[in-house]
Amino acid sequence: MWQRLSGASLWPLAWAMAAACAVPWWLPERWDGLVATRWVALGAATWLLTLPLIRSRRWAVVPLALGLAGFTFLGLARKARWETALPTGFQALEGKIDAPWTLQGERLRSRLEVSAPASLRGLALPLTVPADGEQAPPLPGTPVRLRAELRPVQPAPIFLAERPLWRARSDEAPRRLHLASAQLMEPTGPPAPSPLVRLQAFARRRFEALPLGPTAKDLWGALALGIPPSDEAHFSVFAESGTIHILVVSGLQVTLVMAAIEALLRRLRLRGAAAGAIAAGLLYSALVGFSAPVWRGLFMGVAWAVGRSSGWKLPPVAGLHLALLLWLLGHPAAGVEPGFLLAWWALLGLLWGAEPLAGLLSPLLGRLALPFARLAAPWLSTLPLLALLHGGAPWWGILANLLVLPLVAFLTPLCLLLILVPLPGLTQGAAAALTWMGERLVPALTGIAPLATGRIWPWLLLTLGWLALAHLQGQLRRTRALTVGLVLTSLGLLAFHGVGRAPGTLTLEAVDVGQGDALLLRVPGGDATLIDTGPGPWTGRRLARVLSRRGVREPVHLVLTHAHGDHAGGWATLARIWPLASTSVPVTADDEDPWAPFRPAGGAEPAGLLRGDAWPRGEAAFSVRWPARAYALPDANMVSAVLRVTWRDRELWLMGDALAIQERDLMDLGDPGAAPHRLLKVGHHGSRNASDPAWVAALRPEVAVIPAGLRNRFEHPHPETLDTLRQAGAATWITGPAAGVRILAVAGGWSVTTGDGAVTLTPLRRNPRP
Repeated sequence: MWQRLSGASLWPLAWAMAAACAVPWWLPERWDGLVATRWVALGAATWLLTLPLIRSRRWAVVPLALGLAGFTFLGLARKARWETALPTGFQALEGKIDAPWTLQGERLRSRLEVSAPASLRGLALPLTVPADGEQAPPLPGTPVRLRAELRPVQPAPIFLAERPLWRARSDEAPRRLHLASAQLMEPTGPPAPSPLVRLQAFARRRFEALPLGPTAKDLWGALALGIPPSDEAHFSVFAESGTIHILVVSGLQVTLVMAAIEALLRRLRLRGAAAGAIAAGLLYSALVGFSAPVWRGLFMGVAWAVGRSSGWKLPPVAGLHLALLLWLLGHPAAGVEPGFLLAWWALLGLLWGAEPLAGLLSPLLGRLALPFARLAAPWLSTLPLLALLHGGAPWWGILANLLVLPLVAFLTPLCLLLILVPLPGLTQGAAAALTWMGERLVPALTGIAPLATGRIWPWLLLTLGWLALAHLQGQLRRTRALTVGLVLTSLGLLAFHGVGRAPGTLTLEAVDVGQGDALLLRVPGGDATLIDTGPGPWTGRRLARVLSRRGVREPVHLVLTHAHGDHAGGWATLARIWPLASTSVPVTADDEDPWAPFRPAGGAEPAGLLRGDAWPRGEAAFSVRWPARAYALPDANMVSAVLRVTWRDRELWLMGDALAIQERDLMDLGDPGAAPHRLLKVGHHGSRNASDPAWVAALRPEVAVIPAGLRNRFEHPHPETLDTLRQAGAATWITGPAAGVRILAVAGGWSVTTGDGAVTLTPLRRNPRP
């Protein structure tokens, strides 16, 4: 026990790593990496002055934290300067296809190892081509020549809590190549794949030959070969259940495989259990590809195998944190990678938080206290991180890990073996188990506790509290008071659904969900309203993060304007993640249910919307202006719901995807009427077939917002629409280039905040009506 809990002198390293992880959160999104020499010299001098404190056990954390934080800062500066100096625009590239092709959605993905131009030599760029092209893409290992447009990764929206994802992507893949066709690549020689690519291609061919259904194939590929599921819905349920790490996000699946093999070899009393586990981990990592999560899992697996086989002569605090430190030194942006943080805090809870928690539970559970605590502690320790990074925590996370992780530890090596030796009966049995797990078990465990993070400091204190508990436990000091405080705080935040923030004024937020619509509307005294959910499951999860960061704690009212995927694609996912107070859709006269592809399983029948429907919500009044009655029309845009929201002297017109013909119909029905100050959510993403000049002139909006993805294939918004809005005198904002738009009704005007942090005030017209 002493050996397992030893290493107290190494705990300053853990706090220093926490300080280093905080650095990238403070840096601006568009930082070019330039820093004045005097500031570098001042930082170095400060660190040198604190260096004598390294001899003190109590104060050694100061020079360690300053040194590691400074190293991280300089590493991020170097990466920012390197990325800023990379060329952009159309470039002639030469390189080699460096990974097997993987189907994800409607595109095939691989990687291009660049050999020319010299400024990009050695860089591995993610490469995608359409999956349904006339010509198959070149085989892995093929040297190719192509001309492609190199685009920088766009800064993430500050207010959407997307910074960690942006930083993680930009750390190693600053450019992505999206080709319209595989024919745009010219092979310049025969395929010459490396041994690693040959191994991966061989395993991929064997895997593709297995007779598997869609669900089994997605999960088999994810567990055994690290292939992201081609169906986003399969990934989504695992993400929502709290078992996201088994789908190659945190890298813990590599650690699980190594731990299982080490335990098996030790059980068989064979020598070299640690060496065997490490060799198996290296082989498995080579098979799935040495991605960032795989490297992290490999490092942690090595630390676990060496510590376990040595009887913990290498204490867990040393093995775990040295493995994570090694990764952090090479990847200074790791502090904002969700997988890195979740894996770290989960292991803190498992290794050092379980015993104090078991001490609290032992009067109630007796001998079951410690086994239960080992399941509950990782869930509690990652709760604040899940709230901050994902907007909620899975209610059944403990049960999900109890049921799913043993299955993963067993099925992963079994699936690998069956790829090499496909025994028919065993293959069908494993496929049936994966199908049951993906379609029955995991979806039943996707209940989410939505948690508001309108104020961040309670969650940060709770996160640091678990690090402090691990520190005290590692020093064999009293932990009961701190454990009680952490448990009560966690339960309190769960009971009150986080820390909310009531709206002080009318707010409309157009969330950047790519080419799609998703609007969050908040009014004083009323519950939040969502209009549309974006194009897919990932937008449902993004909306949950937006609701969390905006301090929404209550069930939301959902309005879906029409049955198109770019507006209703995230409905099913959002319904699993966040409670819906009501769901409303426009009434149609279609023979078939147009909402069937998007409707959540087991959900209540949504309410119908027709012109004349009206309701109050807080201080605002909502009314439906279109459709006038139940229509059966060939284009769902023609029956798109149009909403009018009035609040004090402000009026919002939310047009959905209504077309110009519907706008003229609205004028025939007497709309828009008189109002002093208006905001317009432009119809149909700013297409030329909407925003009729007569309609816009009648509205005379002061502000217009257009939900349209950056560089979307429809080229929305069209120049004609922008000219119409300009002639009407409207300040126009587009979600894609702005990374999202948030508009507040303030005294004297409309305050507009873009996703990259810019703030603009559009004043009210003094003469709203001519």
